[in-house]
Amino acid sequence: MIVTRRWLEEFIDLEGISTQEIIDTLNRIGQEVEGYKKIEIPQNVVVGEVIECHKHPNADKLNVCRVNVGDEELQIVCGASNVAAGQFVPVALIGAVLPGDFKIKKAKLRGVESFGMICAAREIGLPDFHEGILVLDNSLGELKIGEYAGRYLNDEVIELGVTANRGDCFSVYGIARELRAGLKRPLKSLEFNLEELPEGIGRVIKLTKNEAKKSSHLIKAFEGKINSKLKIDYRLALVELEAKNSIDKYIKYSMHATGVLLVAGNIGEIELSYEDGVDIFKCYGNYYVGIKNEIEVEENGKYLVNANYIDPKYVSEIVFLKNLKTDDYFFRASRGSELNLSFGMNYFLNEINLPVFAGDIDLSNDKNERVININVKEIEEIIGDNISEEEMVEILKSLEFSIESVNEENIKVKVPSFRSDIENIQDIAEEILRIYGIDKIKSIPLEFKEANRINEVLEKIEFVNRLKEKSVANGFYEVIHFVFDNKERLKNFGFEVVDDNLDLLNPIASELNTLRSTLLLQLLDDVKYNKANGYKRIYLFSHGSCYDKNRNEYEKIAFVINGFNDYENPVNHGKPAKVNFKFIVDKLAQIFGDIELIENDYHPIAHPYQNAKILKNGKVIGVVAKLHPKVAKEFDIDDTYFAEIELNKIDIEKKEAKDIIKFPKVTRDLSLVVDKDIPYKEIFEIIDSLEIEELKDFYPIDIYDLGDKNSLTIRFILQANKTLQENEINDIMEKILNALKEKGIELR
Repeated sequence: MIVTRRWLEEFIDLEGISTQEIIDTLNRIGQEVEGYKKIEIPQNVVVGEVIECHKHPNADKLNVCRVNVGDEELQIVCGASNVAAGQFVPVALIGAVLPGDFKIKKAKLRGVESFGMICAAREIGLPDFHEGILVLDNSLGELKIGEYAGRYLNDEVIELGVTANRGDCFSVYGIARELRAGLKRPLKSLEFNLEELPEGIGRVIKLTKNEAKKSSHLIKAFEGKINSKLKIDYRLALVELEAKNSIDKYIKYSMHATGVLLVAGNIGEIELSYEDGVDIFKCYGNYYVGIKNEIEVEENGKYLVNANYIDPKYVSEIVFLKNLKTDDYFFRASRGSELNLSFGMNYFLNEINLPVFAGDIDLSNDKNERVININVKEIEEIIGDNISEEEMVEILKSLEFSIESVNEENIKVKVPSFRSDIENIQDIAEEILRIYGIDKIKSIPLEFKEANRINEVLEKIEFVNRLKEKSVANGFYEVIHFVFDNKERLKNFGFEVVDDNLDLLNPIASELNTLRSTLLLQLLDDVKYNKANGYKRIYLFSHGSCYDKNRNEYEKIAFVINGFNDYENPVNHGKPAKVNFKFIVDKLAQIFGDIELIENDYHPIAHPYQNAKILKNGKVIGVVAKLHPKVAKEFDIDDTYFAEIELNKIDIEKKEAKDIIKFPKVTRDLSLVVDKDIPYKEIFEIIDSLEIEELKDFYPIDIYDLGDKNSLTIRFILQANKTLQENEINDIMEKILNALKEKGIELR
């Protein structure tokens, strides 16, 4: 969208406002300025009047003119074919410097002296819109001979990047409305002086059909010879618009000025029909309202002009659905043209300045008024700043929103007809913000406050998934079974079964006639099948629900290993070592973290001497054991180790990051003489009870038989937030030894 300062000044008072301030204001209120150009006529170019004009005596294509430039009359030789006596023209006096550093000097052309230059538009820095010399008229102001020509022709051109949703800003008047709000300057009240003929419009225009459904129309008629105006030609050139003929110049000019869709035709029969979803205006041809103009106008002295409007959403949709061809009319209509048809009509007729037939044909449809209720607090939350209710009302009024009512913190707002883009409170907030000034809003860091949507169920699922991932990482394969098992088999192996009165009423198969109480028997079936298929390393795990005799549900995870381990590579092409009790315990530690083992009294399928309870954080969570040889024989498998853990007994711990100690660790070993009846657990508890801050870890690394006692070597890891000195290390080790001596444990 291109506007000029002088054109804007027809609609708004800009006195005392610099063009830079206009540009800054437009940028501030959301109308981005993409280009600016100043049109300035060179100095010493004045308005002159051609008094006489006759052919050059020595050249056919030259004329000798006598030109009045105010304080004198000059003889000027001119080569333009359109120069004639009585014209007002721009004259470059001697000493003027025209664009291209062209200096005007006294000259002699074919023997005739010339004291200046009558100029064409391009020669004084204007767009090349005029053939021959530029002929001035009073349309840009009453001409005064000898006056600096820039007084009439100087202007400033502003190019705006108007967004597609702001159809109300695709006109000079629309931009003036924006500046009224941004600059707090009043719009000018335009007066239209129309000469009305006594003859009514009904005598010259006959409406034969009116079936329009989607569009509004206002039709008037006028007659007379259409004359060109410099103002029209010049401004159309500045805003880069082209016209087909004289009447089309006034149509394009008025549409660009007011935003109202206009089309001209010749007086006669007209009709409005509704065809294939589109309103069609017919006048010696077809005019698709808001879509395409196919009317050809003959300059016969009698004309009609149609100001119209069509809903932008409808016209865009129908063009897309029916793949219609469009032109400039569609561009304006689809973005929302000006709805005040009489304004655009009167502006056009005032500019063309010809007698108008009395009356009009008004075929306007009522447009639904949009009323939006807004809450002041909600507006402030959207904007991010506190704006008073009074200031909001003032801004909305400056944008031509009507305030229907103000009640406590609520405002009832009526949207102006030309704002088809305003639909909700967010749109209202945007309007208030851009006029209030986004630069006034305090910058604050963007902050996301995500609600904690993690619940107990999700935590449990994530916890189980982590255990499964760790199990797979340690070489285990997951197997999935039905939650059902064989009741007799469970009894035979000594497992608890569901009471008969709570058991399944309609089992899916006789072999699956109860709810399982353990995962282990199904896993042992899997070991048997894999052994039969020749697998040498069988590491399996399963996860699922198990049930006690009262049919209470428990979630368990179970592991079985059989065959060779995956730690040792065979030496000299020999066989790798087989899995053992330590091997499965190491695997469990990799999956569950720090665990402890204590002696287990009984398990129905466990080896009596390789059977332990698993402790984590002091709680028994399950069992790890070697499969009883008799059970292994029944399943026809060799040495197998298993573990079964109740997941509901494990506390789900959230990991917390800890600072890394930058200072070195210190390692010390103590070899102790210990009675054979003292378990390591008791030694562990003695040392742990000392609560030595520097003691980060300790564990046994060697044990051997001394006869009636054992030699036990324990490794201690010491670290602090400083480099430990030798005397400090010795004090710690001495403290540990003293505590052990109280229990009869001596240094070897």
